[in-house]
Amino acid sequence: MHKYLRNLFSFFLVVFLYGCSTSYYLRDGLKKNVEDADESKIEYRILLIGDAGEPSPDEREPVLRAMEDKAALLPEKTVNIFLGDNIYPQGFNPGSDAENENSIRRIDEQIKIMKNSRTEGIFIPGNHDWGDGSSDGWERIKNEGKYIDRYEPQIQILPKSGCPGPAYKDYGNILRVIFIDTQWWLQDHNKPDTSNSGCYPVTKEGIINRIDSLIRTAGERIIIIAAHHPLNTFGEHGGYFDWKVHIFPLRALNRFLWIPLPVIGSLYPLFRVAGLYPQDTSNDLYKDLIEKMEKVISKYPNIIYASGHEHTLQILEGINNNIYLISGFGTSVHINNVSYGDKSILSVLSPGFMQLDFLSGGKIRLGVYTVSENSELAEEVFSTWLFE
Repeated sequence: MHKYLRNLFSFFLVVFLYGCSTSYYLRDGLKKNVEDADESKIEYRILLIGDAGEPSPDEREPVLRAMEDKAALLPEKTVNIFLGDNIYPQGFNPGSDAENENSIRRIDEQIKIMKNSRTEGIFIPGNHDWGDGSSDGWERIKNEGKYIDRYEPQIQILPKSGCPGPAYKDYGNILRVIFIDTQWWLQDHNKPDTSNSGCYPVTKEGIINRIDSLIRTAGERIIIIAAHHPLNTFGEHGGYFDWKVHIFPLRALNRFLWIPLPVIGSLYPLFRVAGLYPQDTSNDLYKDLIEKMEKVISKYPNIIYASGHEHTLQILEGINNNIYLISGFGTSVHINNVSYGDKSILSVLSPGFMQLDFLSGGKIRLGVYTVSENSELAEEVFSTWLFE
């Protein structure tokens, strides 16, 4: 009996430790906002949004509408980067346009941002664009790419054709953006390799060496590495679940399924924490991605690693004075939770996006914006000057 009670206590201790959540956390000692950037000195503006592939079906998604308004303020200088999961839940079917009607509607809602604001847009693949790891995932991401690339050069997908990358684009002497398809690392089924594609490189070692080369040869340019999967997170993919997940686990399937399943419900988050799901940082494949990526970027300071995947807004202290951004709350229908830890600078549980302004003289201003369901405006909930 004593052993049973001890085990039961340990079980609920784990539930408690992983049950902490917050709606807004800012590291002690930081100002919530800094002064606005001098617009005349902005060389480039990067807008970051992830997991925007499930916009509202009844009206224009508030987050996308607000981001479009931001993009339109500086159209000749703005680049919109979509950080993966551009089409929920399974990307493009390998079928006809009629079969993909809903998928087309979802990607078109995002493409409207560039069309209406006359700005540049780049989409990065995420796990849902690969069919969430399905056996025909490679076909799905190639189909999505063909649809998006019809609008080149204004709008395109990078890397292309399911290739892992890296692809890159330089913006003057100010900025180099390196694009990676991190789902390639986690995809168990058919995917590009040395024997069946024109991708280069197609080995993990080759990818990392190419990233290293692109960073090393960037000159004075600031580096952004844009990918879907974060290298650190204090959200669900990092093993942080609030109490509602333990009591109402079926909300992971449908946010309206408020069916209480206490104790039994805790098996779901514990399954996730155990590393059995390849989309979580506890999984061995994901750990390998983190280890190899951090090994190369740890050689260089002041790199911005931008990702989605986690339906939160987070700023994290990275390795060797690098900054990790998670901007994965691209539509208001998502549900999630977020906590914070020793590497957290900011954690926000609200739909929104991030903005990076690169100024002449080398200054970089980061702004974090949230959008409520009933508002057409983006509210800046945090801003800071990076690397000062």
